[in-house]
Amino acid sequence: MTSPRQVLFLITVILPLAACGGARAAANTFTNPIAAGADPWIVRHDGYYYWCLSQNGLGVAICKSDTLTSLGKRHVVWRAPATGPHSKEIWAPELHFLDGRWYIYVAASNGANANHRMIVLESETGDPLSAYAFKAGLYTGDNVAKKTGNCWAIDGTVLTHRGGRYFIWSGWKRGSDEQWLFAAPMSNPWTVSGNRVRICKNDTYLWEYTGESPKGRGLNEGPQVLQHGGRTFLVYSASGSWQASYKLGLLELTGDDPLARGAWRKYPKPVFAPTDKTWGVGHGSFTTSPDGTQFWHVYHAKRERASGWNRDIFAQPFKWTADGLPDFGVPVAPGQPLPFPSAGAAGSASRAPGDPATRSAGNY
Repeated sequence: MTSPRQVLFLITVILPLAACGGARAAANTFTNPIAAGADPWIVRHDGYYYWCLSQNGLGVAICKSDTLTSLGKRHVVWRAPATGPHSKEIWAPELHFLDGRWYIYVAASNGANANHRMIVLESETGDPLSAYAFKAGLYTGDNVAKKTGNCWAIDGTVLTHRGGRYFIWSGWKRGSDEQWLFAAPMSNPWTVSGNRVRICKNDTYLWEYTGESPKGRGLNEGPQVLQHGGRTFLVYSASGSWQASYKLGLLELTGDDPLARGAWRKYPKPVFAPTDKTWGVGHGSFTTSPDGTQFWHVYHAKRERASGWNRDIFAQPFKWTADGLPDFGVPVAPGQPLPFPSAGAAGSASRAPGDPATRSAGNY
């Protein structure tokens, strides 16, 4: 039998020590998800992480944080107009630093999905958190000379390769809602200067179909540039974003010209696929730990298996294989402890020596 004195000792001494031990352990780890949301985009700049997100489908917000495991305060930097072609369904914004200015590339419509087009916003100052103004609509069609035939487009991103700049996005095949990946040249950050070129067919493998079923349709979207070791990869999302089968595939640029036929090689298997605990993983973004020694993958996952778009943001480290390919591993389970990003446990955001002050996600 335990005496009252022993009980008091247990309560006042032993239990607090145990609690402190647990706190120390918790202080070295974090768990996913790190935030609610979808289509995360992250950029490192001057020792901070900037997250670019849709603001309830009616604007764009940017969060500034010194860690990879929390987003920080949300700043709404652009609100869509009340009416017009760019007033609704503001999806998947990306923040890029190009030619000395900040630009946001984002899909917008008038409320009808079939009318989605890509637009670009320009910052008022050199501060990523400054206000942004509409700069231009981006042409995503087949006759840039006449500016006719502009086509459905979402998930736009920018590739810089051998001195050239290219816009890459997910678009519809003419006459259907099949989603292919397209690219076109850019003459400046707000101008697409050539016709679209399909760089990836969406039905090469069954895992790219909605529901992974031959009765579904091929669907490729969410292209993200990942450059490392002199090689250029494009990580894309496949299957239905509303489905548990959503996953990531991989393209590699093997030719000199990103717009040339056959310049992109598609890898035969998914590089990041759902598990029995983490579903609908997709639309990744890439960065490094605060000290620059680790590579990190930020993506979204569904909250449940059932069809729908309730999603959360996850973060986990990834590595490179001996063959120079990205190895994203397996999606972590919600609640699974992970070590903080290197030099990030105490909130430090110091840059490693030689790390550029401004780094767009995906270029290492």
